[in-house]
Amino acid sequence: MAKSALNKTLTALAGEFFVAGQLCLQGYVASLTLKNYPGVDIFCLNPETGKQVAIQVKTKRGGREYFVPENIDESDPPFVFVYLKDDGSVQYYIIPSADVARLSTEERNEYLTKRPHVQQKQPRMLSVNSLEPFLNRWDLLGLK
Repeated sequence: MAKSALNKTLTALAGEFFVAGQLCLQGYVASLTLKNYPGVDIFCLNPETGKQVAIQVKTKRGGREYFVPENIDESDPPFVFVYLKDDGSVQYYIIPSADVARLSTEERNEYLTKRPHVQQKQPRMLSVNSLEPFLNRWDLLGLK
């Protein structure tokens, strides 16, 4: 495996472990799928309420944008975006899939409006700035 592909894989895996750790510290049971389940990185259970949720994790080290899946449905699992900062700190943005779809569509449309000469087919992306309202919003997972 090339070094850049290995780094990308290890960064993604680190993000999943960070999220699982945070969930466990909050009293939930979190289990990583380790890429064996499509579209889901973590299954999480609140043992007190019996509520459970599947979670998709996206991790970034450096840079300012996340690539997100092209097709996002409102019924898809919520996302946790993990931002590994240069100073070693970690930020978590918890966002329902409907909000990911809406925000990434808005950002793509804004990008295309500002750049009418670029190819119209652009990937869905989310900027770190647009995620700020979702910083540490673990409540949006609906596990309480």
